[in-house]
Amino acid sequence: MSKSKNGREAVIINEIKFWKQNNMLPDQYCDYLLALYTNGSEHIPGSTENKGTRNLHIIAIIISVSIISISLFVIYFTELSVVLQTAILTGFVVLLFGIRNYYTKKKISSSFIRIAAAFLLLLISLDITEPLFGDSPYMTYAVLFLNCFLWVGWGLKRKLHYFTLSGALGMLILLISILQ
Repeated sequence: MSKSKNGREAVIINEIKFWKQNNMLPDQYCDYLLALYTNGSEHIPGSTENKGTRNLHIIAIIISVSIISISLFVIYFTELSVVLQTAILTGFVVLLFGIRNYYTKKKISSSFIRIAAAFLLLLISLDITEPLFGDSPYMTYAVLFLNCFLWVGWGLKRKLHYFTLSGALGMLILLISILQ
């Protein structure tokens, strides 16, 4: 009797996995049903991170921190021309967007990649502003405000709350510093 019950449960579990894989039911429903039929004992792909996904998150963090570190080194500790610095930083941004596209296709969160790309765009814009406009604080404020505005816009468009919040806080801090 227990073998037929286990056999039926296995069939049901396989069916639920099939439904989830083919998007026949929402993922939350499938996760709930799988947890119900397996008594929470089976790993449900997609409901928690598996080892491969966790490794890709760690790789994303390492890549992001490495690229930001190299970028800061290129800007502040080398005597490269502004054009060469801008080209290198632009290459890093393109690389990060390529990695983000890969992660998006694999349906893996690419938050760290997005944050690193936004930070590099901020560095590029500030790096270009300084030689073009000298030490003009108003142009620096304008560039910072534009970056914050882009972050808010991107956050609202893509429903990325961390971008919306950081852009809004950046604008607020910028306004406070201008008014003082």
